[in-house]
Amino acid sequence: MTLSTVEPEHATDVGYPLTVPSRPNGPAVRRLLRRTAIGTALFGTVATLISSYSRRSGHRAAALGALVPGGGYIYTRSPFRFLATLGGFAASLVAWFGSGNILAPPLVWLAAALDARRQADRGRATWDGARLAVPAALVTVAAAGAVARRRAFRTAQERGRERARYLATAPRIDPRPKDSARDELSVDDLATLRSLFDRALQPLDRFDGFTKVDQFQPAATRYQLNFLQYALAMSQLHWTPSFSGYLSAAQRNLIDKLTLPPVWRYWAYEQMWGNLSLDWDPMKRDNVMLSGYLGMMLGTYESNTGDDRYRRRGALPFRLGKRTWPYNHDMVSAAVHDNMARSEMTLFPCEPNWVYSACNMTGINTLMLSDRLHDTRFVESVGDEFRRALHDEFITPDGRVTAIRSARLGVTIPMLTSTIADSGLATMLHAFDPELAQRCWTIVRREFVDTSGTEPTIVLRGWDAIDTGNYKKSQVASFVPVMWGAAEMGDTELYDVLAASLDRQSPPTEANGTRWYDELSTNMNAMLAVARFSPPGGFRALIADGPDPATLTGPVLDEAAYPDVLVASARTDGADLRMVLWPGANPTRAHLGIKRLVPGGRYRAQGTVDDLVTADDRGHASVSVDLTGRTEVVLAPDP
Repeated sequence: MTLSTVEPEHATDVGYPLTVPSRPNGPAVRRLLRRTAIGTALFGTVATLISSYSRRSGHRAAALGALVPGGGYIYTRSPFRFLATLGGFAASLVAWFGSGNILAPPLVWLAAALDARRQADRGRATWDGARLAVPAALVTVAAAGAVARRRAFRTAQERGRERARYLATAPRIDPRPKDSARDELSVDDLATLRSLFDRALQPLDRFDGFTKVDQFQPAATRYQLNFLQYALAMSQLHWTPSFSGYLSAAQRNLIDKLTLPPVWRYWAYEQMWGNLSLDWDPMKRDNVMLSGYLGMMLGTYESNTGDDRYRRRGALPFRLGKRTWPYNHDMVSAAVHDNMARSEMTLFPCEPNWVYSACNMTGINTLMLSDRLHDTRFVESVGDEFRRALHDEFITPDGRVTAIRSARLGVTIPMLTSTIADSGLATMLHAFDPELAQRCWTIVRREFVDTSGTEPTIVLRGWDAIDTGNYKKSQVASFVPVMWGAAEMGDTELYDVLAASLDRQSPPTEANGTRWYDELSTNMNAMLAVARFSPPGGFRALIADGPDPATLTGPVLDEAAYPDVLVASARTDGADLRMVLWPGANPTRAHLGIKRLVPGGRYRAQGTVDDLVTADDRGHASVSVDLTGRTEVVLAPDP
């Protein structure tokens, strides 16, 4: 990133308010937890009564197996089967978390209970003490858990009070992109872009250079497509807003790839085993991890280019076998809105049951883009409830944002609320709720990032220590989301420190004009590119503002050969066109296509073979440029 830090005049006022709650959860989560607790207590009571009073050993074994996964094996004196059941149940919970497979845990649990019953019915020796030991152990664990949760809540409250004290005096920020037509992409920026283009411009069914692991979690192809497009959109808005050509074609290719069956087929499985449904419509119910991220792709593309082709009927055909779900941009946005409108917590699930706060930021950003581009009123409809739910149901007692919550049970997985989750969420929330986003970042910057040593260190927790784009252990992958947050919040000093350390610890490979971090996944490389091309407040501007109106009406570079011509800058004031071009490799005479000129208009040209250019009756013109190095090209109306 080459822009300087936030200008001093952008430091406005002091302090971010943080109210420490008197209860650990909001009203919707309390209802879910209360329902879960009542259901569990009733089920446990019935199972305990059966195990205590039934005269049939098989019923006792099944009842104890219903109380605890594998509990029946304690009664039938089968310790190895008990341990195996615990292992299998743990694996089923991973499957539930990873793919929404709600069937796996109860099936493992039920199978063990029925097998213990079979053992007892066949006369296996039993331990009668299990009828007391298993319920007693369960009550003890539940009581210990309740005490631990109460202590954790009080500790979190104290952390929250401490944070509230320093947040009250923290300098407020309002990062905004610098408005300078002289800014241009560097040689390293162009090399990074070439790595993105090489992946984005390949044929629709080719995915060379993509990380291939699974299609359910963060390594999925769809996330790579998402962040590759976000990086190109960020570059287009802030550096080359008057360049369409292969830059726009690459984004369209990434959007179209998202509709291919290998990319979204995962949803058919998740609907079946997560929602127990054969309706494979990819956006009708849940799946914000597709609809929200896709909606942002569609919105940022249309915002930057003015091209509304994805609003046409059936522009996004999701095919699976003989069935097709023909979506378009408007339908994607409406699906996000409708899911939010009927969700008890407004935020709605990715995988069936699991609500990720960060994924839902793409959802609300999709609605913001739709309102700005299409004059819908989606945010007016659900925005207040979204903000209330985010603050009441997803803010932890110490002021952070809960990363994940069960839509059916209300429970969370605390280890996933981490530095990396905080950094990414702060960036993606910045357009909708700038104050909360900036408060989250202030906490991250003060408490979880240390730049005082030889190399910067980040406080890691849970999955922070792996590259989430390939699940490999990594010492530097955690830098990337923090760099994105630093870029967005205008903390270019931190960005530069982390970027330098990343290059020392994991040097990029530079070959054939490209620049790529081989030790990072494709998704992390793409996210790093988003950060690289983002000026302060760049993501917020991408969602909330878009390009200057003159950009969408003034001249645009529409044709340039890739990789022969690299575009470092392309801007217009509505009448002229100013570009900075580089040859892709060897010196070349490049032929450029310009559109949106005044039909029949004459233009003075600088840096081109011909000094005078005349547009045809459609406002199109072709110019030739000799590229031997950095070349400035200007087309201005001939007085």
